[in-house]
Amino acid sequence: MEFLKLEPKHIKEVYDIRLSVNENRVHAHQIQYLQREQVIEDISQDGGWICRINNGFVGYGLGIHIPHALIGGLFIRPEYQGRGIGSEILERITDWFFNGNDDQIELTTDKGSIASGFYAARGWVQEGEDEFGQLIMRKRK
Repeated sequence: MEFLKLEPKHIKEVYDIRLSVNENRVHAHQIQYLQREQVIEDISQDGGWICRINNGFVGYGLGIHIPHALIGGLFIRPEYQGRGIGSEILERITDWFFNGNDDQIELTTDKGSIASGFYAARGWVQEGEDEFGQLIMRKRK
């Protein structure tokens, strides 16, 4: 298992992984964030990691500033969930933010999802819903 900095050359793998998940599927309001130019711009902020096992990429996560600190995505192929990949990527992104000038990080996820429990178990706090009905969660330094 190897964790690499996410780079624009990984865009194909990002799409493959993102579209492989069973929960937190792409919502209509999120399609704009999957446009190639936007993905490259977000990756270029340098807050992302991707996990490779053998010759395949199995998960990625991306921290971005919009302008506040945001987990722009953390997705693991379903068959690789529960192996610590998401935890490792989340820790790397969290450290990236907190070692910079950020004192809190936000994310959104589907209510009642496995992901919401994953984040809560790692100290993220639910703080309401966004205008699309997704759960807002925050972690403070």
